Amino acid sequence: MIQGAVKRALLGLGHYARRLRHVEFPGVAVLCYHGIDADDATAAPLSMLHVRESDFAAHCRLLREACDPISLDDWRAALAEGRPLPPRAVLITFDDGYRSVLTRAAPSLSRYGLPAVLFVSTGPVEQQRLFWFDALAREKGAAAVEAAKTWTAEEWRALEPRAPGAADDPGAPLTIEELKRLASQPGIEIGAHGISHCILARAPLADQRREIEEGKGALEAWTGGRVRAFAYPNGRPGTDYDAATVALVASAGFDHGFSTRTGFARPNEPALERSRFLMLASVSAQELAHRLAYSWHAPGSAS
Repeated sequence: MIQGAVKRALLGLGHYARRLRHVEFPGVAVLCYHGIDADDATAAPLSMLHVRESDFAAHCRLLREACDPISLDDWRAALAEGRPLPPRAVLITFDDGYRSVLTRAAPSLSRYGLPAVLFVSTGPVEQQRLFWFDALAREKGAAAVEAAKTWTAEEWRALEPRAPGAADDPGAPLTIEELKRLASQPGIEIGAHGISHCILARAPLADQRREIEEGKGALEAWTGGRVRAFAYPNGRPGTDYDAATVALVASAGFDHGFSTRTGFARPNEPALERSRFLMLASVSAQELAHRLAYSWHAPGSAS
């Protein structure tokens, strides 16, 4: 509580912004969001993955004022031209494909002129059903989701599809038309995240190939644009995906891949296994500022 009050005061006094002007990141700070909740949303299983709308708006303001937001195309151009990125490069990403990215995140992204990448699992979007982990969490609790991450692909396929409760259900996926709207907004890139969000390393190679290639193909058909980036579902290296998965992502023509390994995406990382920082509901603007300015650089941190 006291630490939070101190950080809030430091943010309000402009300390973090001043500090960040003298900080150079060791790589890109890739932020991994999922959905964006209403400020008055009630707690629910897995709601810790959904940042509150006002917190996200405050994150956007901080990133615009104190960091160097980039798009994935900016990153590609820097690599192609052999030039460095800005000293405090930050890339915003969203996983899964929740409707709240359009309704609650996009206005703040537009207000502050921030680019972002949205990694979409196509099955829930096409079928208008909850993501399997949200459906399972609502039925049996978050612990059941962790246990299910060890299931086989056949066991995931046996899960009964479940529709969102309403249009404003925090677990509702985008529709295809909504995805098209997002894809047409300046600065928004659409990336692939498989079809069903299954843990790829638990699936046979043929199933992995289908998840990767057909998911990409569906997104390109819906949006009319190229899909060049991929985020591994769940994303833990060696556990949720492996070398064979990376090879399939490469053969499908992706030029960037993103894991959930914690840390800055450093220049010496493989392009198909970029690190990211997971953004949880507990990360306020002052906490994000502190991490960008101090914690993520500390000796022994996962950066």
